Amino acid sequence: MNNLQDKPIIGIDRGASFTDFGVVESERLIDTVGLENRDWDDIFNVYCKLTAKYKTDHVVFTGSVAEMPDNLKKKIQVIPEIDAVGFGGATLAKCKECIVVSMGTGSAIVHFSNNQARHVGGTGVGGGTIKGLSSLICDIQDPVVLETKALQGNASHLNLTISDLGYKSLSFLGSEVTASNFASVKSKRIEDLAAAILRLVGETVGIIASICAREAGCPDKIVMVGKVVQSQYIRHTLKLVGELYQTTFLFPDHPGYATVFGAAMKYRYDLLKPDK
Repeated sequence: MNNLQDKPIIGIDRGASFTDFGVVESERLIDTVGLENRDWDDIFNVYCKLTAKYKTDHVVFTGSVAEMPDNLKKKIQVIPEIDAVGFGGATLAKCKECIVVSMGTGSAIVHFSNNQARHVGGTGVGGGTIKGLSSLICDIQDPVVLETKALQGNASHLNLTISDLGYKSLSFLGSEVTASNFASVKSKRIEDLAAAILRLVGETVGIIASICAREAGCPDKIVMVGKVVQSQYIRHTLKLVGELYQTTFLFPDHPGYATVFGAAMKYRYDLLKPDK
């Protein structure tokens, strides 16, 4: 393992919906591959191509190891997913301490401090929620189409707001803040429905993350990662939540590959730390 400085690290993240591959060299993500499935044969094929291309035996894996074939199990180092999320988000955002929120199929919340990651919360609301509701309510399966529609819509045509309750404000909540999602259906336009779905997910995750960040003492460093975070509408909703809860959401580059990047960074840290 003493040649780590000269060799790339290949990371694999097998999630609930996607399998991501990342190649890391000198703390930089130099190559990525994404699979829209979790099939082990396909994963092994990509693994073989990447190891041949980059000529490295430094391979790490995070995510679901269920039924992993022996021919792959013998060749990899498994990194706990919480560590991968923490190291990935913190390194991409260049934070020594932060809350990292991974918005995948669901959403996991991790506190990263002193090069250690601790799971502090989460919710089943995430990309899977968006996919399911957009299919059921809007008959839209493509997240790009949903995003386009949402940006043309108005979520307040579906949501009950503070002003709808007869208040100019309530506690620290302004008149246009959501009091109840999907509780006041004044429109069935696809654009408004799409906006309401993304607002529901963004607000739910943002509020839970803000509470966790304030409890952890780092409300100004909430690092958002995961494929869902690439949504412009979700980012806008999170910023609105931040204004309400006096928290700050950070959006690093390559958010969709943060976990696989973090698996490689955790592996690198463990091999190079001074007490080794």
